[in-house]
Amino acid sequence: MERYSFRLTVTTGTFTLPVMAVLTFIIWMVPALSDWRLWVGLAMAGATATTVMELNNRFSLLRVRSRMISTTYLFLLLLCPSLHPWATAAILPLCLALSYAALFSSYQEMRAEGYVYHAFLFAGIASLFFPYVLVLVLLFYVNMLVQLRNLTWRTFMAGLLGLLTPYWIYAVWALWQNCIEEIAMEWWTSAIPNIPDYSSITLSQWVTLSTLGFFTMLALVHLFRTAYNDKIRTRMLFYVIAIHEIAIAAGFFLLPDRFEEMLRLFILNSAFLIAHYYTLSKGRFFHIWFDISLLALLALGVYNNFFA
Repeated sequence: MERYSFRLTVTTGTFTLPVMAVLTFIIWMVPALSDWRLWVGLAMAGATATTVMELNNRFSLLRVRSRMISTTYLFLLLLCPSLHPWATAAILPLCLALSYAALFSSYQEMRAEGYVYHAFLFAGIASLFFPYVLVLVLLFYVNMLVQLRNLTWRTFMAGLLGLLTPYWIYAVWALWQNCIEEIAMEWWTSAIPNIPDYSSITLSQWVTLSTLGFFTMLALVHLFRTAYNDKIRTRMLFYVIAIHEIAIAAGFFLLPDRFEEMLRLFILNSAFLIAHYYTLSKGRFFHIWFDISLLALLALGVYNNFFA
């Protein structure tokens, strides 16, 4: 019976996240316990997963008691060993998760300026490392107008100030170091898209993107078909995530040379959608599809770890 299926045990189980955390530590650190880059990368992944867990707890993103979103995030990261060592791009999903936390808190708030400021502040920090995040920042304003319903001239200015704050601080530091022109030119060069060169994407990256994209597409279809079952607030918050997921997916085709940065953001957003799909979907044979999906994703992990 589905009541006792493996899927329900995983998606609603109390020990799912702790078990995944232990597995993440073991698999993440097996290559080299003494490699500090792996340790820092693991710490960033843990901080992001904790933020995602708090997001789920605070806003009740899933209709049942579940820690599936943070579990899914860690699981998807394990499938991509190239993302395990520390890189500056590792800050991107953490900043985006913190932006979501602040932005979601502003939902229909009468005085939302503080939340909006912090949402744009974290996004601004991320855009220093990866200018494409500015596209998501523009979508924040669309979200505030349509989904969150709190766009006023005050929140508009609060968002603009939050976005500019890290740039002001960085500019002061660059002036002190007497290198502002070099830094500005480097940022501007990375912000201007080049003619897409898809030859830079490896076979492993194509396989990873295709597999994760397939399951994310299923999750998006499920979200839009069954959103009426969620509370209005939850529905609006997932629409925010879905809109950003589409923008990130477009980024793969616009900036194939920044595949790793895009993949980190894509995995974060996909974790919300995929967890929603596999936790809340219903059907006579859906528990079988869950098992098949899990095996397919495990096969991707084996391929990336041993054959890529």
